[in-house]
Order: sequence, then structure tokens, then C-alpha cells
Amino acid sequence: MIFALSLTGPTASGKTALSLALAERLGAEIISSDSMQIYKGMNIGTAKATAEEQARVKHHLIDFLDPRESYSVERYRTDAMCAIRDVHSRGRLPMLVGGTGLYVSALVRGSLEDSPESSPEFRESLLSLAESDSGKEELWQRLLSVDPESAEKIHKNNVKRVIRALEIYEATGRRKSELDRETRMAHTEVCVGMITLDFHSRDTLYSRVDKRVDIMMEEGLLSEVEGLYREGMLLPETTAAQAIGYKELIEHIEGRSSLDCAVESIKLATRRYAKRQLTWFRHVEGAKRIFADSEGGSMKGEEELLSEALSLYGELLSDFKKKTAADA
Repeated sequence: MIFALSLTGPTASGKTALSLALAERLGAEIISSDSMQIYKGMNIGTAKATAEEQARVKHHLIDFLDPRESYSVERYRTDAMCAIRDVHSRGRLPMLVGGTGLYVSALVRGSLEDSPESSPEFRESLLSLAESDSGKEELWQRLLSVDPESAEKIHKNNVKRVIRALEIYEATGRRKSELDRETRMAHTEVCVGMITLDFHSRDTLYSRVDKRVDIMMEEGLLSEVEGLYREGMLLPETTAAQAIGYKELIEHIEGRSSLDCAVESIKLATRRYAKRQLTWFRHVEGAKRIFADSEGGSMKGEEELLSEALSLYGELLSDFKKKTAADA
């Protein structure tokens, strides 16, 4: 089994600086677990690693996808597993870094529960069918025709699970039973030890968010979005066009809001996203927490955070070795 380290936390929490220091100390390579850093050209707004930072530590799964293309949690899990195997094969430590909870969860839990959903229209059609007299039977028969293995395991009265299996097939083009097998294989192949950055003071985090947005604007975020928009890279129906910072500035470019309003909207949306991230990672079983700030709200120094992270890495690695020894 491969041991991989994961560093998570909310946006603007200091993951990048800590991850670079950790990677250099541990001989690691960074595998991004950020759902927006995958897109080419979206550099400033996604806080993508700079050329200098990538020269310090090798990065994987960033800057490789056209913004007009779609990407799924399942595809990420497959790509991340390939990267983990590659890094491990060269005697380096795979280190997942990012704040996209679904991506991290797909590897930590080895679960398909976070697979992308089908279109709302498709789900609504299934729910409507389920309410008809013969709906449950028809749904189950439909599942039987596309994924007989899953149908045999799911009772026809369990409408929720039947619909979920049909959604997975609709969204991915693959059977749930097939993906389940791959998930189990991946879950037994890698053990992810998670360290997550947390905050005593929500106000401290929010202040960092606002400052970061201001810095992004100073670095040319508006010009970046304008360039991608003019090139037709941010189509309304794409995931990339919904990214925080891009969505709001597109509204400004299209004349639907002032620049000041757009910037304030970015800050608000980012603060709300950071709050959701904090909640998500606090509920991940087995994660080790580091507080980026003191109880008084002041930020800790990089050396203090690095020391705490190295200590927790030692604990996670020790737990992993005990587990593999017990399973042997």
C-alpha cells in the first residue's frame, strides 16, 4: 500500500507556503486537489503555483485542461491515482494539496458518493417516474438493462439507490458496479493521511480572504478574465465560467455590474466558500488539524506551522506503518 500525505484547508489559509516547505523537507511532489487549478490560463484567480514555485517542487494535475472542457470527480480520482503511483515509483512522497473537498474525499474514502450528478432534468424525470404506479419497477428494469450487476444488489423499492446508480451511468457513461470495483482497488492501494489547516478566528481568515482578492486584482485578474472571455474560453455553460472571481468579473465585462461591485461580490463569495471548506474538513474522520492562527487570532509563523505539520506527518506515518504491519 502507498502512503500519501494530504494538506487541506480553506482558501487563503496558507496552504501553498506550507506545502512547499513540507515538500522540500520530506522529498515530496505536489499533486493538486483543486478543481479550478486544472484549467489552462486560469492562473491568478485560482492562486495557481507560480513558475518559481513549480521550480522548487514538482507539481501534478495543474494547468492541463482547456477551460471549455468538463471534468469530474471520478476522472480526478483516476488521474490522481496515476500521479500517486508515478511519484511513489520514483521514491518520492505523493502529497495532495488543495481545498476541493470532493476531490480529497474521493481518495480518502474511496467512495462514489461524490461522483458528479446527472443533469437536473434527468434526475427530475427519474423522480417523476418513481411517483407513478409502476415507476419503481420501471426504474429498476432500466437499471437492469444498463447495469445488471448493480440491479441485482439493489432492491427495486430502494428508489434512492436505484436513481443514484442510473445517475452515475448517465453522468459518466460507466456502470456503478464497474466504478465500485475500481474504487475498492484504489482504496486498498493508497492510504491518505490528512493534515488540515483550521482557524480559531473566522475574522482572521476572512481578513486574509479580502486581502488576497485585492492582491489578485493588483496582479491583473481582470485582464486575465478579459483575455479568456474574449478568446471564448469562458462559455456560460462551463464549470470554469462559474469559478469564483471569474463569474463575477464576467458580469462586469458584460456590463451587468460595476467593477467595485464585482470585487465585493468576489470577496463575499470567497468568504462563504472558505466557511463551507472549514465545515467540510472539520468533519473528515481521521484528519489531523493545525490551527493557522493563535487563540488570539494572530497568524502563526511559517516555521511554527512547519514544525507542527512535520510532527503530525510523523504521527500519520506511524499509524500507517502499524496498520500495514497488522494487515500483513
